[in-house]
Amino acid sequence: MFSHLRKMYMIGFFKAPANEKLKPGKAQPNMEYLELVSGGHTLFSGPDGKNTLYGRGSLFWHREGEHTIHRYHGDDPYSCYVFKFEVEKGKRPCPRVTIPQQTEQLLAFAEDAFRRYHAGEQNNPLFCAMVYSTLLWYAKGPQRNPGEHYPDSLKLALDFMENHLDSNLHLDEISEVAGISQPYLFSIFKRYLKVSPHQYLLSLRISRAKQLLAAGEATIKEVASDCGFESLEVFYRQFMKQEGSTPAAYRKRFSPLDMN
Repeated sequence: MFSHLRKMYMIGFFKAPANEKLKPGKAQPNMEYLELVSGGHTLFSGPDGKNTLYGRGSLFWHREGEHTIHRYHGDDPYSCYVFKFEVEKGKRPCPRVTIPQQTEQLLAFAEDAFRRYHAGEQNNPLFCAMVYSTLLWYAKGPQRNPGEHYPDSLKLALDFMENHLDSNLHLDEISEVAGISQPYLFSIFKRYLKVSPHQYLLSLRISRAKQLLAAGEATIKEVASDCGFESLEVFYRQFMKQEGSTPAAYRKRFSPLDMN
C-alpha cells in the first residue's frame, strides 16, 4: 500500500512568532510535508480561494510545489508538528486539508512520534511506515468542519462518559458534571457529534465490550458489567443490534484463544 514511501526525512515542531509575517515554505520534489496544528490558528485558502481559519487538530498534507501554512493573525500565532517524508511521485493520498474528529488522540500520537523520532528512531523503516500510515488513517477517518471546536461542556461530558463506562450513567448526572442542563446537553451532542448522548454512550460501551471480548480474559457476564450494561440480557440485545452477532460469536472470531 505504501510502495511510494521511501523514508522519513524529519519530524519537527514549529511555533510561529507573534506579530510577524512568515514566508511560505514549498514542498520539494519527491517530498510530502505534513503540518498538524497543535495550537493557535492559521489562515488557509482552498481551491475556491476562500480564506478559512483552521485551529487545533487541523492536518495539512502538502505535495511537491505546494506552499506550507504561513498566514495567521499576529495576536494568535499557530504552532504545529511538522512531518516530512520522501516519496515517489503518484496520486495524492488524501485531501490537502483535513480536521480529524479525534483531535486529542491525534495530537497525543504526534507528540509520541516526535519524542520517539528524537530518541533514536529516525532511520527505522518500520517507524516511518507506522507514522505515515497512522497520519493517513486519521486523514481518511471521520472529520470535523473548519472552525468547529468542541465547547468545554461537551469535553467534560465526553471525558466523564469515557471514564465511567462501568457505572449506570444517567443524563442528569452527565449534565451536572458538564455544568449544563439536560436539554442543552442533548443539543450540543446533536450539533457536534450528530448523535444523542444515549447513542454516543452506547457506542462507547459496545466499543469497550469488543475490546474486552477480543482480549479473551473476562467472562461475557463480566464484560457486560464492566461496560455498564444493566443486565446480561440487555448486553446481548444491544450487541446483536449493533454488531449483528452474539458476544460469544464475536469473541470466537476475534480472540486468539478458542473461547467456546
